Amino acid sequence: MKKILSILFLATVFVAGASAQQLEKLFDKYMEDERFNYVYQKKASMMDRLNDAGNVDVWVFDKSTTSLGRQMLTLNSADKSLDESFTREVENALKADKYEQVSIVRNGKNRVETYEKNTDKGIAKVSFIKNPGNIMVTLNVYAPRK
Repeated sequence: MKKILSILFLATVFVAGASAQQLEKLFDKYMEDERFNYVYQKKASMMDRLNDAGNVDVWVFDKSTTSLGRQMLTLNSADKSLDESFTREVENALKADKYEQVSIVRNGKNRVETYEKNTDKGIAKVSFIKNPGNIMVTLNVYAPRK
């Protein structure tokens, strides 16, 4: 009985570890694919932080976090099947990594979804833009200032 419980425990730990960081694996998978534009920025600039905050007052007074970087993938293909499969991959990665959806903005067929999760590094924020013919996913990671 102890052996079975030990095996089940190890299997659970393995599955949890294997599903973690699926979104980062997605960036690694497509960063060299010419059908995508890929951007990596080690530390976001002040203008990027202003855009992330969306409100000058929040940006000026909220200096509680510092950027650990950002990554962005934009699909550059009119292939509808690639559009759909990439969208499913991103949605599955967000679900596997346990991101929480914090907002949705929809205008006709255009849609922007925002997700967040706490990580060991700080907080990860994802913007997932789904417009016909234009799919983009952005990952921003912030750490608390010390």
